[in-house]
Amino acid sequence: MEKRPYKLNVKLLRVLLITVDDLMHFLVALILMVCAGLILVQTIPHLLYPDTASILQVLNDVLLVLIVMELMWPIVRFLKRKPFSLNPFLYIGMISSIRRILLIEAEHSIVAHAKDYAKDWSAIWPVLVELGVNVGIILILAIALRLLPSQEKEEA
Repeated sequence: MEKRPYKLNVKLLRVLLITVDDLMHFLVALILMVCAGLILVQTIPHLLYPDTASILQVLNDVLLVLIVMELMWPIVRFLKRKPFSLNPFLYIGMISSIRRILLIEAEHSIVAHAKDYAKDWSAIWPVLVELGVNVGIILILAIALRLLPSQEKEEA
């Protein structure tokens, strides 16, 4: 059976698709950088007038920037043609849980001091459950990070 030639140049199309894919990844990385920068710029006014609520907002924003910047690593690895790694996503999950724990504690503390807060079990129970779930998530992600093959840790 005789091979029929393609009407389109497949090699050229492949190069074009890979180039467009690289450009898209680069644009996503650029947008993530801009978002992180804008979050930090938005945080500056909270530093000028520090009170409990503004410090809480600064902490929240800075941890959010860490999460956004951690999203950059899979893109950078892709553009360097390195294999996919789960590490950044495990770090993102851990940072997100730590961020949530800090916010829950701070919000609970602010509410407790702002009102004549009755320390009854029904008010504390939901806070403790959410804190426990976040601690559990951190432990599971830390174990997963530890169990990853050593080769992936060396490449990161």
